[in-house]
Amino acid sequence: MKKTRHRHINFDEEDSALSDSLSNKTNKHSYRKTRLVDTKQTNAETHEGIVIAGVGALWLVNVMLNDYDKSVTTIECKAAGIIISEHQDASLIAVGDKVGIELQNNETSYTGTIVRVAQRYTRLSRVIAAKHKTEQVVVSNIDQLIIVMAAAEPFFNVRLIDRYLIAADKGDLEPIICINKVDLMPLDFIKEQLSVYTTLGIQIVLTSVKQKVGLSELDEILCNKSSVLSGPSGVGKSSLTNALLGENAQNTRNVSETSSKGMHTTSFVKMFALKNDGYLVDTPGLREFAIWDLSLDELPFYFTEFENFRHNCKFNTCTHIHEPDCAVIEAVHEGLIHPERYQSYCNIRESLLQ
Repeated sequence: MKKTRHRHINFDEEDSALSDSLSNKTNKHSYRKTRLVDTKQTNAETHEGIVIAGVGALWLVNVMLNDYDKSVTTIECKAAGIIISEHQDASLIAVGDKVGIELQNNETSYTGTIVRVAQRYTRLSRVIAAKHKTEQVVVSNIDQLIIVMAAAEPFFNVRLIDRYLIAADKGDLEPIICINKVDLMPLDFIKEQLSVYTTLGIQIVLTSVKQKVGLSELDEILCNKSSVLSGPSGVGKSSLTNALLGENAQNTRNVSETSSKGMHTTSFVKMFALKNDGYLVDTPGLREFAIWDLSLDELPFYFTEFENFRHNCKFNTCTHIHEPDCAVIEAVHEGLIHPERYQSYCNIRESLLQ
């Protein structure tokens, strides 16, 4: 059965750094947005570029200014008052977007104005705004979502992993779980705790920046791909970025000793070019992830392990929560469905009802 796409969303309280970094003028309805009627119609003076970062009301865009040396220049751009857009997402501009900009020559350097945003083919989206509940596209047009968790300090969160897996599926991203800081926990324990994801066919890579473990494997996974690192604060996303880039491109901080929770080091979303022809996007950390555009009806389809059992439920409209003769619940009791995955299903479903 095909998953339906209903505009039913949930919200959880999230860290402020990612919200602040993306809540620029674009998301405050200061700009008019129009649909692009003729996608072949372009301004002769418009240059094509890719958004690599957003800082306040400015966007950094990589642009190839000429076809001779193929060199790329990073231009500071503002958004035009009216932007022609090929997509219908609430976030008008996001890191990873292919955009058209009009250049302004300031004698010593260039600045630009974004006048057009192309269609997005993939995305990582979440819910923002507690009252209005709107979509925020964290990054677009990438291949892989690297879900970064720590073996300890802070301990990995399987509930958050399950939410990310749904967001990856909805955004047409390939999910990969990266457990960092594996020097802090026995490897056998980590593998046993995450064995359910191996069964589901999710690739897992174990890394330690401190001991340089798994970095070559992760580098190979990122080769010739565009990927985004996302996960809680303090799990080592910026340290991984620096290790993969071979330079201190991102600041790093230790986990708070008083709260044992991660502390923000990355303050905005930024894309980096890797040496292996790939691209890596680092993002601010978060504690919760509210899934955008998820309905109660489609939720069970994102738990693929339910598929072999749900057709045997007594009721066609079974929610797999309280109904008698529920084959999914029986499968949980018999150990055929992992109880942690089922608990994630229950938690997400409850949040959708709020």
